[in-house]
Amino acid sequence: MGGDFKFKQFIVSQNKSLLKVGTDSMLLGAIVESKQPRLGLDLGAGNGVLSLMLAQKFSEIKIQAIELHQASFEDCQFNFERSKWANRLEAINADYFGYDYIKNYDLIVSNPPFYIETSSEIHQDNQASKHTTKEALLDLLNLVNRLLSKDGDFWIVLPSSLYEWVRMVVQDLGLYINEIHRIDAKRSKPNSRVVLAISKTMRAARKIHHVIREEDNSYTDSYINLTKEFHFNQLKK
Repeated sequence: MGGDFKFKQFIVSQNKSLLKVGTDSMLLGAIVESKQPRLGLDLGAGNGVLSLMLAQKFSEIKIQAIELHQASFEDCQFNFERSKWANRLEAINADYFGYDYIKNYDLIVSNPPFYIETSSEIHQDNQASKHTTKEALLDLLNLVNRLLSKDGDFWIVLPSSLYEWVRMVVQDLGLYINEIHRIDAKRSKPNSRVVLAISKTMRAARKIHHVIREEDNSYTDSYINLTKEFHFNQLKK
């Protein structure tokens, strides 16, 4: 049982969800920036935590959150319905590659499965929630290219090891990486994750560095400040 994860302004039920609230979603939701987005899309929404964070950050945004896994979708829908932004959040039980989109989006986010495998190596639910293929990631980037508005932003969190591959794919698609947030689990464990902002507009890329924990496992001041609007309990330094 995953239990509930309490934030300052909402609660995430995750009893059914394949993946629970973790540092990756917390980082992505806290880092995301966008200029007054009106229509958002959460690809692979899981329990809906990212959409809820975005609804808190952006007062005008309406978000469609697409989740294929039935049980995770049920958590997502429940979390939306009991939040104070229920009228701005829509949970959709579908494969986002097969969904019939009729709009373009100002803000798209995704916290995709991390571990790259061949298709034959991915079979059970708990594996599929954490594993993907480069082909699926390429399909995701192609989908984003099709759905992103002219001035929209796409934010994604990935293992640092995938950065160069994604950079080349983004370049081939005629997209641009506008922000690069490099994440160290600790200073002694660099290059854990990377959070990227991708758009159709070329801008000088901002490069930002974050360290999550000190060597004694306490949270760094920068991580505490980054996530302070969301964490219900004060993080220990």
